[in-house]
Formats: sequence, structure tokens, C-alpha cells
Amino acid sequence: MTTLAERTRPLSIEEYLEMESRSREKHHFINGQIENMPGGTLKHNTIASNVITSINIALRIKNKPFLVSNSDTKIWVPAIKAFYYPDAVVICETPEYYGGRKDVILNPLLIVEVASPATEEFDRSGKFLDYSTIESFREYLIFQQDQPFARQSQRVDAETWQFHTIQGLDQHIELKSIGCTLSMQEVYFKTEGL
Repeated sequence: MTTLAERTRPLSIEEYLEMESRSREKHHFINGQIENMPGGTLKHNTIASNVITSINIALRIKNKPFLVSNSDTKIWVPAIKAFYYPDAVVICETPEYYGGRKDVILNPLLIVEVASPATEEFDRSGKFLDYSTIESFREYLIFQQDQPFARQSQRVDAETWQFHTIQGLDQHIELKSIGCTLSMQEVYFKTEGL
């Protein structure tokens, strides 16, 4: 049986969305081509869950109107006709959906990826450049799994981004896009030994 990612013929967007809705695995879609998403380790998933929990708590405390979602939410990147699943995403006040579907958003504000050695280069370069074509997108965080280290990208204007690195459990990340702060200690909570 041929898997979704083994197909050689480019798929239409409609074919991809239909196949993906029935698939047990997740796949990125880039201009008709399908890419398997690697499964996450327990450490990867713990970091992603910690990020989502910490951002949700910070948003509630500050009474911010944004929504936070997990890796089941696809993001549509119209400039390259792609669908990606980020590890976490903060969505603008009112979600905008692709074609009325409730599983694909058009207006991400903050996107978070937890990088593995296999995905870090693409997360840092290719995927970031793709995401940066989305008008609503303002901030990007990539966390490493093997050490408390993050790369942060913040949009200054339409063409300019500022880049920061954050290292160490005692550090905090100022999330300008949502007016909150994220603690590295909370992000890496209970990840020792995983």
C-alpha cells in the first residue's frame, strides 16, 4: 500500500486536506508535495506542552484576547501554497480559517517549534522564511531539546526582523507580539532525564 508521503504525483490542496483528514500520521504540504512529519519524543512533547501551558497562563493573567493551540492546528502559507503544523501557535484575537475549515488558520501571531537535530536547520531557515510571508506573523521561537536554548525572531517592520538567542534556565523571553514573558525554567520543566 502506498503511503501519502510516497505519492509522486503532486496533490491538489483539496486532495491533501481530504487525505490528511483520514490519515493517522501528519504531513506537511508544500506546493503539491507531501512530507512526513517525524514523531516527537517525550522530551519534545513535554517542551511543547510546557510552552502552551505557560503562554496560556500568562495570557489569562494579563487578560489578553489571543488563542493558543497545539500541533494539531495547521497553518496555511499562501505564498508557497503550503500547510505546516507548528508545535504551538498563538492566534490573533479572532481566528481566520482557510476555506471555512476549523483545523487550518490563516492568521498566526506567534509560532513555536521544538527543534530536533533533524529539523532544526529547516525550522530556522526554510520554515521561518515561509512563515514570514504571512502578514499577521510577528514572532517565532525555536527551542532546542537537548539544552535550555532558544532562538527568537521578532518582526520590526514588513522587511526587518530582530534575532535573539536565549540560553539558561534562569532566563526569560519577552514575547512582544503578545505582551507576555516566558520563563525558560517553565519551558524545560520536568525534561531532565527524558
